[in-house]
Amino acid sequence: MCGRFALTTPIADLSELMGFPERPNLEDRYNICPTQPVAVVVLGRNGRKHFTLHRWGLIPNWVKEPDINKPIHNARSETVNEKPAFKGPFRGRRCLIPANGFYEWQNGQERKQPYYISRPDNAPFAFAGIWDDWLGADGSEVQSCAILTTEAGHDICHLHHRMPVILQRADYDNWLYKGGHSLLKPPPINSLKATAVSPYVNSVRNQGPACLAPEPVQAVLF
Repeated sequence: MCGRFALTTPIADLSELMGFPERPNLEDRYNICPTQPVAVVVLGRNGRKHFTLHRWGLIPNWVKEPDINKPIHNARSETVNEKPAFKGPFRGRRCLIPANGFYEWQNGQERKQPYYISRPDNAPFAFAGIWDDWLGADGSEVQSCAILTTEAGHDICHLHHRMPVILQRADYDNWLYKGGHSLLKPPPINSLKATAVSPYVNSVRNQGPACLAPEPVQAVLF
């Protein structure tokens, strides 16, 4: 699953990595959660990549009254082409969702232990995402997105059985222009590291580098 993530790479570096021309102001964000605006890279009508912000929590374009209290922030890759909410976006509205890492929680003796999961070199990467454009009867418009998930890879399967789909850099264009289930798989072994961090990150109100403060790991109940 993916319910929180961080993005701290400067916009110029993301632009070079993902191939979009925009250079808006983009603040460091250490504790992004569903319903908040998130950075996405989409294909424009001109067939080129563009940076924009979407609400994290997919609102299907056919919904009359969206339930904002139940955001669809994840979509299972195994059934994404079957579910009514996802199959349209999967076929024609795919996106990259840049991140530096995401959080997962593991049960401990006294409390759940949060972990920050990132690349070993802390480099940015892209989640495989889908998006949609909802228009309300009053003319309001909401562009929204969801992160695709898959089985957890070898590096983090001890924390949770699911994880977000992290695309390989060589597959960014393939995902945007072509799509396909073959890209929606766990990353290779030794692609990720999991660092126990402070419970400060547990509250969505908390932000800043303190979210990534290392924390000694407590014993785990099995």
